[in-house]
Amino acid sequence: MRLLTAISSNPEQDPKILLINTMPTPEQRLDQLEPVISEMLAKQDETSAKVERVSAQVRQLTVIVTNALSTQSDNIAFLLTKTEQLTAGQSRLEEGQSRLADGQVKLEQKVNEGFEEINQRFTHLFQLLTEKLK
Repeated sequence: MRLLTAISSNPEQDPKILLINTMPTPEQRLDQLEPVISEMLAKQDETSAKVERVSAQVRQLTVIVTNALSTQSDNIAFLLTKTEQLTAGQSRLEEGQSRLADGQVKLEQKVNEGFEEINQRFTHLFQLLTEKLK
């Protein structure tokens, strides 16, 4: 309800308060609500579309990150395997070098012993020759 104040043309009279029944009819209420509801539904549709787009992007990013992590995991496993193989190969090489060094020392000893024996024989022969020549 709305209150209206009416002033009469006679200034000596008090203004009269008129009550005017301004209650909207049900049809008028529906007419007022329809644009509001329509706008709300349009915003809801827009928001739903945005949520769906973001959800699709999140799913796509999840797949990309999962694939990247899987690839990185495979790469790391490959590198670890190759590192282990290289370490084992390096150990075998070092062991072989150690055996070669040991063999070289033994060979040098045998060669030195052989030269020592030859020197002793030459010395013995030289002594024999010097004795025979005297």
